[in-house]
Amino acid sequence: MREVVDPWQILRAGGVPLALPTMRAHVQPDELAAATRAAIAMGPSGRDAEALAAWIFAWQQHWPRSFAANLGDDAPAVTEWAAQHTVDANRYVKLRRIALENLAQRL
Repeated sequence: MREVVDPWQILRAGGVPLALPTMRAHVQPDELAAATRAAIAMGPSGRDAEALAAWIFAWQQHWPRSFAANLGDDAPAVTEWAAQHTVDANRYVKLRRIALENLAQRL
């Protein structure tokens, strides 16, 4: 039996800039895509949603082939969700910069 892992743990390991320290674990892009879908389905709000949205855009804009290949047909819906959860422009810039640094070490 496979252990059930919280999608937020996977996303934190994948570099989503949450308020907790980043985990140093190798996560495959397909695992990141599955965790992204699962986290969005959980209906995050507030800072968690803003951090996930900034990370989604960092992945989509800087590694577009990886993003499209791993999210497949869900890619447009995921980016639409991210656009709806990018609320504070200043916070977005900061979170996206952190997300880019984290993703550059992982993808």
